[in-house]
Amino acid sequence: MAEVTDGTRRALGAAAAVLAVAAVGACAVDGDPVDSMAHRSVAASAFPVEPGAEVTTIPPAQLSAIVGDISGLPVGAQIDPPDCAPQPISPLATDTAVQTAFGRAPAPGAPPPAYTTVITRTGDRLDDLAATVTRCRHYTRHSAVPVAIDQRVLDDVPAVSGARVFGYVRLESSPGVATTLLVAQRGNIRVYATRRIAGDADADAVDPALVRLFTAAAAEGLR
Repeated sequence: MAEVTDGTRRALGAAAAVLAVAAVGACAVDGDPVDSMAHRSVAASAFPVEPGAEVTTIPPAQLSAIVGDISGLPVGAQIDPPDCAPQPISPLATDTAVQTAFGRAPAPGAPPPAYTTVITRTGDRLDDLAATVTRCRHYTRHSAVPVAIDQRVLDDVPAVSGARVFGYVRLESSPGVATTLLVAQRGNIRVYATRRIAGDADADAVDPALVRLFTAAAAEGLR
């Protein structure tokens, strides 16, 4: 297992803080925005969490931070080279619905993996996302500190009827976080199922629990 550094703990701890704020904020949301994607959300039972663990629906005020983490393009970040910039995900509640939860920690005291689904409207093509990831195996993201990014294309992505699919792993060298992304798109609706974990252990192997979450999210999001 990869060493969990203090930086990694801070990164995953920040994700936990966002979830905590989101959970509080969710209580204050009076209904869903008009034409929101909330009706396409996946059932909480599809998430690979321990019994009793909460699945959080991210409220509108927290969407920008979450979708920036998922896309790999946080607010204000600069990408070098610029043509390797990830496709952004809309932070608008009328376009995007996000659910997230923590799974079981791989070892006592280790940070748990974070599982997230995103269902969003997009004007971008999935083929263009795939082309950028395939071309840009290495790039640097500049925000508070420079972060070296490595990307790996996954070969075995579950098929989704009538949809384009793509999968990849994004490795952040500092603080050492791996995000596995399975993506499906039909028309202008795109679905992500992701797993974010400390280190890069088994980064090329798709977690069966993530596959099940992806299948469930695609079934709801693309219906």
